[in-house]
Amino acid sequence: MIDIKLIAVLGSFLAGLATIVGVIPILFGKRISSKMQDILLGFSAGIMLSASFFSLLNPAIDLANGIFEKFMAITVVTFGMTLGTMIFLLVDRFIPDDYFIKVYDNSDGKVLKKMWLFIIAITVHNFPEGMSSSLGFLTGDVGKGISLASGIGIQNIPEGLAVALALFVNNFQKKDVFLITLLTGIVEPVGGVLAVILFSISHYILPFGLSFAAGAMLFVVSKEMIPQTHKKGYETQATIGLMIGFILMMILDNLFA
Repeated sequence: MIDIKLIAVLGSFLAGLATIVGVIPILFGKRISSKMQDILLGFSAGIMLSASFFSLLNPAIDLANGIFEKFMAITVVTFGMTLGTMIFLLVDRFIPDDYFIKVYDNSDGKVLKKMWLFIIAITVHNFPEGMSSSLGFLTGDVGKGISLASGIGIQNIPEGLAVALALFVNNFQKKDVFLITLLTGIVEPVGGVLAVILFSISHYILPFGLSFAAGAMLFVVSKEMIPQTHKKGYETQATIGLMIGFILMMILDNLFA
């Protein structure tokens, strides 16, 4: 009989691999107008906002309430969100824009910095998500594990599109778009392996990890993504894109709850 821990890791790997499906439209895409860029960036922001609530904060609160007393549960989730926000605030403040110009010659350092903050936030978010994929199996209910991993895999597709789009509009080659997007998804099985190790010892870490990722994502959406979509006169269209992304991710997250 196959070890449930091996199944848990495999489930998180397949969920993370689904991220690259989102790259497919970009691989066959051409130049995108400024209007469409803002709409798609708004769509990506909506995905991240929705994932912050439904994939991260809600499960973090539920798990914390099941482990701790009410006040302690609230404290753990609040501390996780605060730390996630503060770390990205420090990254944004102390990493100079010209660092990115040195790495990518003839590029706009500020634009690249915003892009990488966004991609790092998605990657950070995928880590506890991979832990969640494994957690479904580690409860001993394989059916629940399959359902959870499938749901996470499906909602990883628009997240992969969001990462690929951010790279594509900044003139990255398609092979680099594919590889970087793949790497953001590979973080999930890493989280899955860590979940197997940690939950053999303690189950206290996941609520903190989920809320940490939520804080990081909310900071990037509010600080970088939404303001960017309001600079060229397409804020209404971008807001509609945000709402569509939010609703889509909400449906995907709750469909497999």
